[in-house]
Amino acid sequence: MKIKQIAIAILACLLAVGCSHGLSGTYLPKGGGMGNGIVMSKLEFINGTEVNISMMEQTVRANYKVDGKQVLLIVNGQQEVFNLDDAGCLDGGSLFGKFCKG
Repeated sequence: MKIKQIAIAILACLLAVGCSHGLSGTYLPKGGGMGNGIVMSKLEFINGTEVNISMMEQTVRANYKVDGKQVLLIVNGQQEVFNLDDAGCLDGGSLFGKFCKG
């Protein structure tokens, strides 16, 4: 009986993630920001919680969280906030610039 309850809880979590506004796919630089395309060259959203960040010829795996119109990238305990615009692009402001699904 306990295994059945755990399975139902896991299924409910997976359905919640699947129905949420999770991100998927590859986002590429589209301009703006001091380091756009140089500091960060690609964001690859792997699943509902993990993203590969390509920067300066290295790839770092980080966690992310969608909070309304904001996406929080969490790298080594530090958070960077990107705003999700109406076109579905991620805007990292004057430092990171804008990334759109490629």
